[in-house]
Amino acid sequence: MDSLLLIASLILLGLVAFYTWFVFQLLQTVRRESHLYRSSLDQQLRLTTFPHLYCDLSSDRPSGTLTLEVYNIGSQPTTDILVSTIGTYTAETLDVATLMRNYIQPRHRKYPLQPDKVGYYGIRSSVRSPMLPYQKRLAIALQFPVCPVDVYALVQYRTIVGENYYQLYCFSELDDQGQYRANIPDAHPLTPIERIHFYDLDALEPPAREGSLPFALADFIDLWNHSISQRFTTLYTGDYATPTELEVNRPSV
Repeated sequence: MDSLLLIASLILLGLVAFYTWFVFQLLQTVRRESHLYRSSLDQQLRLTTFPHLYCDLSSDRPSGTLTLEVYNIGSQPTTDILVSTIGTYTAETLDVATLMRNYIQPRHRKYPLQPDKVGYYGIRSSVRSPMLPYQKRLAIALQFPVCPVDVYALVQYRTIVGENYYQLYCFSELDDQGQYRANIPDAHPLTPIERIHFYDLDALEPPAREGSLPFALADFIDLWNHSISQRFTTLYTGDYATPTELEVNRPSV
């Protein structure tokens, strides 16, 4: 009798343990699903209240002017836009000595400009705009002495709650007509980063820790430090170009 009672007790204990484990697993599943649901709702809410930016680059071959356009095609405004651009060259397209001799103001010709490790260098510029309302675009005129091989554009902007985000584009020349198209754009629209302050007259300190920034962003900083300010070129007249706010005509993608 005692052995039967012991066996029955062990069976009951096993059933209670199994039921407890099953209920615990069920609660864990419910919690995970609830967390995923809340995360999904939060993501959707952020998407609906997030400015959606898009960049395009057009060329006016006769005047040698490139126009970078930043579109806000979302339903929310964005603030404190910082657009940093680099027009790049190689020794084959325009070597540093020729650039310095023909296109840089005499007082700046001793600027220590050197190509980077893959042979690229550039002419850099940076402009700011306090706000870009939704369904508006900024037109930024870029002047280069010679059409660059590539044009890199880093757009940093803040949401209405102050978080800083970025988009990085590389525009490559397609043909002899001077048309450019975005190539390998790098964008993390839902990942805020600390604002990186680019001033075209100054180089930028590289990140303190390797890997602390996305590779494409660290590469942009390195190229920035192997570039010279557009203000040092013979094209600069003392009036720095300011962005022009225009209505959005949604570009074809």
